[in-house]
Amino acid sequence: MTTASYISLTRIFLIIPIIYFSSLQITVFNIFALVLFIIASLSDYLDGYVARKMNSVTYLGSLLDLLADKLLVCLVLIWLSFLNSSFPFIFAVILIVSREIIISSIRQFISENYDSKLLKVSLLGKVKTVLQMFTISVILISPECPVFLSPFSIILLWISAFVSFYSLIKYVQNWSRLIDSN
Repeated sequence: MTTASYISLTRIFLIIPIIYFSSLQITVFNIFALVLFIIASLSDYLDGYVARKMNSVTYLGSLLDLLADKLLVCLVLIWLSFLNSSFPFIFAVILIVSREIIISSIRQFISENYDSKLLKVSLLGKVKTVLQMFTISVILISPECPVFLSPFSIILLWISAFVSFYSLIKYVQNWSRLIDSN
């Protein structure tokens, strides 16, 4: 395994303390959960940078990076929906998680049946990921400033859900065009 793969694995393992510390609902632990989440989020950039810099881009590394991103976003959002049991919050989380499952299924289908070059991540996909990670960061710290951040975090979550589904539509359109041309 490469250094970049270990960074991706670290992102996966950070999910456990993020969920644990956010569940304690105590200021210092909410901040600690936020710091860990930010570190995990930044490692998404770091693993790709290290892989390219060390010329060690591998199929396993790409798979681990993708898996780490999906697990980090989905598991933390599912946990936060358990803590914030309002219907608008839960429904937005369902939309985001559904999108991630659909995209992963389509990617799997394409990788098994077509050229893997069709699976390049778009700029919209990267923007979606950054928006989701920013949104989760705001949600993690929102118990500390409930008057301002709680409504803002719900709005951000819905923006993330819309951007996520818009990116799903664009992916499906692009992939169907690429598949039709192959």
